[in-house]
Amino acid sequence: MPMVINSKTAGLNSKLAVIGIDAQFAGLDNIDYVESALYKGELHKGDLHRIDGKPVNPLFADYSSLCAASAARVVAANNLCLKEVAVINLDDTDKSFSDGEYFSVVKADNLGAALIQSEKLIAEFNVAVLIIAANVAADSSRQQHKASISFDNDFSGYAQHNGVVCLLLSSVDFALTHGCHRYATLHSAAFSADNKEPMVASQLSETVEDSLRAAKLSARMIDSLEVSALCDPKLCDLETDALLSAYRHEEKLSTAISCSKSVLGENGCLSQLLGLLNSVFTLQQRYRAAIKEWSDPSFDKFEAWCESPFYVFNQAAPAFPDADGTPRYVAYSCLSENHYAHIILQGNDEQLVHSNGFNACAALTLFILTDNNQAGLITKLQNLSEQLLRSDFKTLAKQYFNKFTEYPNNTFKMVLLAESPELLQKEIKLALIGIDKAFANNSHWQTPKGSYFSAVPLATKNNIAFLYPGIGATYVGLGRDLFHLFPEIYPSLLTLAEDIGASLKERLIYPRSLSALDFKKLQRLDFNLRQSLPDIAECGVGFACVFSKIFDQVFNIKADFAAGYSMGEISMFAGLGCWQQPGLMSARLAASDTFNHRLSGELRAAREMWDLPDVTDGTFGPIWETYSIKASFEQVTKVIEKGERVYITLINTEDSLTIGGYPQDCLRVIKRLGLRAVALNMSNAIHSEPARGEYQAMQDLYSMEVSARINTKMYSSSCYLPVPQHPKAIAVSIAKCLCEPVDFPRLINTLHDKGASVFIEMGAGSSLSSWTNKILTTADNHISVPINAKGRDDQLSYARLAAKLVSVGADINLSSFFYGSIIQPVLAVK
Repeated sequence: MPMVINSKTAGLNSKLAVIGIDAQFAGLDNIDYVESALYKGELHKGDLHRIDGKPVNPLFADYSSLCAASAARVVAANNLCLKEVAVINLDDTDKSFSDGEYFSVVKADNLGAALIQSEKLIAEFNVAVLIIAANVAADSSRQQHKASISFDNDFSGYAQHNGVVCLLLSSVDFALTHGCHRYATLHSAAFSADNKEPMVASQLSETVEDSLRAAKLSARMIDSLEVSALCDPKLCDLETDALLSAYRHEEKLSTAISCSKSVLGENGCLSQLLGLLNSVFTLQQRYRAAIKEWSDPSFDKFEAWCESPFYVFNQAAPAFPDADGTPRYVAYSCLSENHYAHIILQGNDEQLVHSNGFNACAALTLFILTDNNQAGLITKLQNLSEQLLRSDFKTLAKQYFNKFTEYPNNTFKMVLLAESPELLQKEIKLALIGIDKAFANNSHWQTPKGSYFSAVPLATKNNIAFLYPGIGATYVGLGRDLFHLFPEIYPSLLTLAEDIGASLKERLIYPRSLSALDFKKLQRLDFNLRQSLPDIAECGVGFACVFSKIFDQVFNIKADFAAGYSMGEISMFAGLGCWQQPGLMSARLAASDTFNHRLSGELRAAREMWDLPDVTDGTFGPIWETYSIKASFEQVTKVIEKGERVYITLINTEDSLTIGGYPQDCLRVIKRLGLRAVALNMSNAIHSEPARGEYQAMQDLYSMEVSARINTKMYSSSCYLPVPQHPKAIAVSIAKCLCEPVDFPRLINTLHDKGASVFIEMGAGSSLSSWTNKILTTADNHISVPINAKGRDDQLSYARLAAKLVSVGADINLSSFFYGSIIQPVLAVK
């Protein structure tokens, strides 16, 4: 029997493993679509199947058949026989569930009762237990709602949705014996006793504290909290008061709030189980969920919320492990009218790839057409248009992808991007016109959506160059979805630094807040981020490794050439794996006087050179600004007068560069030019005369042991030649690069002369791609591809990138756009 903690609450005696999961909702055909919607924090229009513009329910089966089909999927995924599984039907109606050949079938009124019964069955009979809930009677008039929750001051109500959810639980030993994947572990739980008296907040608080005590955890160790946030105002207030009391401690912004109801509404017992599944998702998929349209907590409790540890993301953000190896814990506050449960789940620290179908089930879909001549491509476009009338959209895309993999050597390849059959038909019409022009002009063709075709495929053997941009392009929100889109990269990233979250500056890149961050607040955070040279340097290097690993481990593309722009040179060496322990740089940057105080911050190197008075640490005066100017090197050089503290730092194109120095002197130079200049709000003195005194310090900073030699030829703006993969050569190259102006046109022309023709910008923004196109404007055999743009969805960016690379003939693995699932295979048992 479950352990009695006190007269009011009960809990679990043992840990339970979550070994199976399944979910299906109206318009969300499988668990990956459900997980994707919960991750995004909303149902996009493209997520729901529609007929005549109205949502329709594909769950045509009756209650029992729907549950039986879901249960069968979970049992089959674990290679179990039916007699090894007991079923607990979590339902508040009179509907029954057919037991069939299962070990047993019982009914529970709430999630807490189901978990107590699960533990009893597991302990006594060593079976797996399937808890299942469904709803096939949703109110179709309540399909639309604001994607927020009842804790929000602007809450307006929940939708209802038809669906089914089930979780398969077992003992840890059962999971190991049967080779089952453990999605999460139910670490502890406490349940209030059912009674007819109304519950009070103190009773719920005691339940929370009991579950934490049983787990030997403090509230500050709970990374995320899934809440019930019921529509009933009294129950909403009850849960709010209890959580604000039980989670009260001194560490602010430490526990993220999540709630599946913000996406899939309030659906009785189904919502109870979905909340637990959502907790499993955030834990197993290593992210903190979004409440998309959250604005502020209720004003009548605003002060109490501000004293709490809670925060809310409007967009999901990745979760990285603690540096000390502590497991990640999430909790679930599950409230119904007369019952309460507080459940704590623990993540598994096996550091394996946790696959999902997020990319494969994205609304934006790739259709790849390939042939050896123009007529063949036109025929395929016409055939595709006809097939759309009678085939499933996603299934058809997979069929075309499979054909593409069968004939990889066909001369011409076209990629169409669209979110629906209707939008794809529009892309096809554009393609039928665009393909003629492309062949006639020996050129490329593309649409605003990102569909792409090249009538002059580039010979891609030994001609791919990675370009690593400077750190100034780093911004708040950078790469937010990359770890969910490409889970393959996660384990290898953990080896780069002892604390990868700190190295990526996750607190700065994904800022935490109790109230929604509006445009002005985000602008201010962006500005503050750029003022810390060590922070953006470390973050830029970390994300260079992220981008590089996506190409290496997901797309299977290696760089033949590489170059870095400004501090992008450091990113290049780190991203390509030249150093044995790039994570060592974190501590070095944090302690670097050069980057914290000499060339940034107080700018003491410039003060000493200009004979300006020193300032105390942390006191910054407006003595440096960087400006972008549309002018040539010769134009600017002519108007800089002797003694003016102005330096040309970066030459971007023949008629575009940046200057930096004392603001008043810079403005005088700009006025003489008579040209428009843009202040970049970057106060650092690299690539200038004041930096030269820091040459040895920078060389020491970047002297690190190298790894095994790589095949990529890495070019430096320090010498415009390949840099040997030797500790001193790399350190000297970086130090010289950061002390002298960068001539980007010379760097690009050098790469192109050596054979590079496919340039991929491995960082934030698209400036290098634009400049490369302008620099090589007279060369017809090149293409430049950015992989990230501020404000653009990551999946869209990579879909467009894939379309371009496939069309020009690059050998790229696109499987993640078509295949993948969160359902993990059963391991072989010895």
